[in-house]
Amino acid sequence: MATMLTSCGSDAVEATDAQEVQETAITATYSTLGDHNHVDWKAWHLGKTGERSGSVMLKEAEVSVNEGVLAGGKFVLDIAGLTVTNFGEDTAQNEKLRGHLTSGDFFLTDSFPTATFEITSVDTMSGDFNTKISGNLTIKGISKNITFNSNVEIAENAVTISSETFEVNREDWGLTYNAEGTAGVPVDYLISNEIAFTIHANVTK
Repeated sequence: MATMLTSCGSDAVEATDAQEVQETAITATYSTLGDHNHVDWKAWHLGKTGERSGSVMLKEAEVSVNEGVLAGGKFVLDIAGLTVTNFGEDTAQNEKLRGHLTSGDFFLTDSFPTATFEITSVDTMSGDFNTKISGNLTIKGISKNITFNSNVEIAENAVTISSETFEVNREDWGLTYNAEGTAGVPVDYLISNEIAFTIHANVTK
């Protein structure tokens, strides 16, 4: 994955049942992580207040190309190593939230230290982005197919993917802690169901 998810503004994408990976011809494979391989995330309290943000590094990647066109790919995200950055230099606050996110309330990284994204189909498009990518996003053992727009650049020795920033509904992956409408939880403690992702990746030979 090269730079996968970068844009202004966020659009919600629908999560559907996981899809089979399409079999395609392959003329080149890229599997070494280059520079800037991370997924930026944002989350909020109810009503998009109290923004929280950070990043997750890509741990592994393999991208396939057919005659200069993106054909497929699989990416492993280091959820256990996620970072929180919105509190700036307040390390204690950043670490407190990081601990909460990696606990059983959210990602349960003791049991699910990684997440994966595997491309199931690729379509060319015109406009601000040149490629529409669909793939299975697996978090906490739950796989859902999502589609987002991206810009893909393929060179002889590297592939870069820069997608739009998009939002998904965390409940689709069993992330239900203090979700909207949870009974008995004060409004100030409810957390928006949307999570925004912006993936940056660069994979070389």
